[in-house]
Amino acid sequence: MKGRSGAPLLTIYGHYDVQPPDPLEEWTSPPFEPTVRDGLVYARGSADNKGNHFAALKAAEHWFAAGGPPVNLRFLIEGEEEISGVSLPRYIRANAERLATDYVLVWDGGFASDGVPSLTSALRGIVYTEVRATGAGTDLHSGGFGGIAPNPLNTLARILGELKDREGRITVPGFYEGIIPPTPEEMASWPRGPEYDATLQRIMESDVFEGEAAFDPVERLGARPTLDVNGFIGGFTGQGSKTVIAREAMAKVSMRLVPGQDPARIFENFSEYVSELSTPGVRVEVEDLGSAPPVVCGIDHLAARAAADAFEEAFGVRAQPRRMGGSIPVAIDFQEALGAPMVISGLGQPGNGAHSPHEGFSLDHFHRGIEMLIRFMQGIAGSPRADGVAENGAS
Repeated sequence: MKGRSGAPLLTIYGHYDVQPPDPLEEWTSPPFEPTVRDGLVYARGSADNKGNHFAALKAAEHWFAAGGPPVNLRFLIEGEEEISGVSLPRYIRANAERLATDYVLVWDGGFASDGVPSLTSALRGIVYTEVRATGAGTDLHSGGFGGIAPNPLNTLARILGELKDREGRITVPGFYEGIIPPTPEEMASWPRGPEYDATLQRIMESDVFEGEAAFDPVERLGARPTLDVNGFIGGFTGQGSKTVIAREAMAKVSMRLVPGQDPARIFENFSEYVSELSTPGVRVEVEDLGSAPPVVCGIDHLAARAAADAFEEAFGVRAQPRRMGGSIPVAIDFQEALGAPMVISGLGQPGNGAHSPHEGFSLDHFHRGIEMLIRFMQGIAGSPRADGVAENGAS
């Protein structure tokens, strides 16, 4: 979408692919039939991340109806992010010159607390693994072989339990080495206190916080690394009974990384540690299902200030800097290959149910978000353009 000679080029990124909707029985309405209730659009992908991108397209549509946007626009919207996609990063690095841009808006985020927009100053990276434990060559009768047969379910449960201590500290050797903590200035606007804690507990539907007690919940959510078991299967789990020692068990384990941590080193240390924790007769294999490094994103440039101004004008509240707990793998490729100032933000409200049943997206955020994006484009329109970008960059 080009045509404004001399105007800067804005590249807007997002993803439209979604997580599976399971468990289906917990949805009030079908996950792929958008339903409006109480000011929210309920559907899988409404908040993560189709609502954001529909708002961006509507903002462009309004500009074109009024004669055209004041900036040149490029949309890069992919369908592979939720499976740690590699196609778009490869494309960006292979076509960096053709994709040259003045600004990048990574529009995959959301509000960090109720009513308060956020500008992301850092993204957590990720190492997502599959741990597979194999024992005997076949399933065995637990009466006939119990006591002598290696049991991969027992072993894998032991391994998973050893990965964190009872205080929530991760035990993988070297896991915390090199971490770059946030500065006091960065943390100054982060929410704290009983009201914020109560909001988190309401969203979680739990009155207990896990993790490192020395850090406030807001720090644990974005500025500290994590390790979580995301799934664990093996053996007989159907109705009735089947007393079997299964030959195999499998678990999915993810680690969210913060600035200063290297995914390759974390994966190597994790794999070695898991192997050390195994028991005789059980072979453990670890597969890297997808990794991405953490990203530090400056918020002191013109586009970030324009975004903060636009949020304030549309929502009545100025956007606050915040470290984001999630990961956006392609962000590092935008940063390293294109080198343009990057803004990471979005419209999803806290507790939107992303990756869970009842995912919903606020219609109020949607409409105000369109206004915010219109104002944001106007805010960067008069900025100096990198030589040749608008004329030579591909649409």
